[in-house]
Amino acid sequence: MFSTALFAYPRTKLLVSPVFKPVELVRVDIFVLKTHVSRVTWALARLRLVHLVDVHASAPRDLIAAGDSAHSEQAERRYAEIADRARRLMEAQALGYDPLALDVEIVSDEEESVALGRQLENYERTLTELADRCRNLEKSAAQTSRMAEFLRLVAAARIDLSELAKSGRLTVKGGILPAEEAATFQNKLSAMPNLFQRIGEIDGAAAIIAATLASEGERMAEALREARFEEIAIPSQRISDAAAEASRRDAEMAAELRMVRETLRRAAAQANRPIAAIRRKAEIGGGLIRASRGFAAVGHTMVISGWAPKERLDEVRRVVREEAAGAAYVEVADPSELRRAGRSFSAIPVLFNNPLLLKPFEKITAAYGIPQYREVEPTAFLAVSFLIMFGVMFGDAGQGAVLAIFGYALFRTSYRYTDVGVLLIECGAASAIFGLLYGSVFGSERVIRPIWFNPMRNVSTSIEVALFFGAALISVGLVLNIVNGLRAGDISAAIFGERGLMGAFMYWVCLAIATKYILTGKAGLAGAALLFLLGIPAITILLRRPVEEFFRRRRAQQPPPWKRAPAIFLESLMELCDTFLSYLANTVSFIRLAAFSLAHIGLFAAVFALADSLSRMSGGGIFYWLMLIAGNAAIIVLEGMVASIQAIRLEYYEIFSKFFKGGGEAFRPLEV
Repeated sequence: MFSTALFAYPRTKLLVSPVFKPVELVRVDIFVLKTHVSRVTWALARLRLVHLVDVHASAPRDLIAAGDSAHSEQAERRYAEIADRARRLMEAQALGYDPLALDVEIVSDEEESVALGRQLENYERTLTELADRCRNLEKSAAQTSRMAEFLRLVAAARIDLSELAKSGRLTVKGGILPAEEAATFQNKLSAMPNLFQRIGEIDGAAAIIAATLASEGERMAEALREARFEEIAIPSQRISDAAAEASRRDAEMAAELRMVRETLRRAAAQANRPIAAIRRKAEIGGGLIRASRGFAAVGHTMVISGWAPKERLDEVRRVVREEAAGAAYVEVADPSELRRAGRSFSAIPVLFNNPLLLKPFEKITAAYGIPQYREVEPTAFLAVSFLIMFGVMFGDAGQGAVLAIFGYALFRTSYRYTDVGVLLIECGAASAIFGLLYGSVFGSERVIRPIWFNPMRNVSTSIEVALFFGAALISVGLVLNIVNGLRAGDISAAIFGERGLMGAFMYWVCLAIATKYILTGKAGLAGAALLFLLGIPAITILLRRPVEEFFRRRRAQQPPPWKRAPAIFLESLMELCDTFLSYLANTVSFIRLAAFSLAHIGLFAAVFALADSLSRMSGGGIFYWLMLIAGNAAIIVLEGMVASIQAIRLEYYEIFSKFFKGGGEAFRPLEV
């Protein structure tokens, strides 16, 4: 999803990068003469740094003259047709196509696009004629080859077909029969006086000679048709002479076919780059027309609007200046200026700004939603919390090392799966670290001593750690929600909301009470202190919406909402109760970390038990190790998937729901 943004904004950083915020963007409005707009647009497409926006949606209508949409649609269809014809021609001739390796000039007017179509037509005619001739020769050569082989087999069998046919009393057929039909045909032929001889095989089919009385000729012909018989004409000359003549024709036909194939190959190789250039020009022409639909015309000037990274703005200015020969002007607006003008940040696209080690987690974030421009970008937080949860559930030093090694091999050998390789390396490292903490190496707890604790022998500790970790993550989510509220200017929700500062304070008070009760058996708070710590924040949360409604109506010069006050208060109460029930459910949900860590160990126990059983068999030593290897491989695949799914589930439902609103737009730079 974000490969284009990655190429548009390459980062050489490995670890250090600003987190919790995307790349800082600015709005650029490019004013350029119509005569230069195509070149400027194509230069921006090659630069891949500008996310275009529709000028018509934000500029005053009276300053915009609509273009000829019917003419542009016709031109786009023409380019699409040329590109499709070129693509089909290249695929038919198995020609390679690398658009990035082609340095082509754009098509500047309608006459050039028409000429482009004519050039392609010439190549189509030449290559199609050669391809048709080649196909016809292949068909004829195959028939000639089968005839020559058949006559050679007849001559080797010393059967003179011409003499049999001349008798007049027999119907004689020679040819090729599918092997699976030979027995069926022979059974049908047995119902009449017959001669049937299988003289060999040709391309996996049976070469046969069949004869019957002339009076039974129609019956035999019908049986042969049903058997999909390919008849070869019986020559009138001596069979040895006919076989020699057929072999000579076969050799001549094969030589001619080789010559035509070589001619086609050379013609296609010579035409490869020109056809690719035609296709690329047509793709560029169509892409530029699609991009121009968002442009605006003001007299002889075109307006191009979009978003670009602030720190690379000089590159955009340089390209525009060079391609427009100075006949262009770039106007820049910072988002802070747009904010003061009352413009929404949701209209600003988001270009993730993460280093290599965090890139794979961008896709997990994007699967939940694209953050808005001023919203906290949670990829770094997601990466850390995901890896810790994965390590807790999949803690094994040996299996973690296997995952990391496999990920490194994938990272080094496959550019396409670079993100997957990095993710496996990180997950493997997290698993190995927790494996050392648990004292587990390929399921064995005898190799090393646990640095921390063994989950199976300390179930209560494992549950406590899971709950503590879950509470910490939920708390971070609440803090991020407060930050989001402050960034968005919604101070009321940030402080007095159910997931704002007051709601978080109530959650932390409840956590403190629960923690003290677990450790000492006493709550430690009661009466006035408890009422003060929980009651006052709860009252502020309940009163937030009625107060907001009162002042909203007052600003709108409407009567106070006294009649709706009870309903508003009741809604606030229900939401408060629902929020705190969800806090409890979300926190308890993290017990699954302990559960899956125990399940992971339990699977190892099953594998070792099965391996011990196999070791008692004859030659059981081999089966013991094979079982351990197969069991570990199965656990790595299955448990790795389960741990990943559970970690993502906890991220989405228990953490992201606390602060992540989403609804933003991904940065998609102009490219053709």
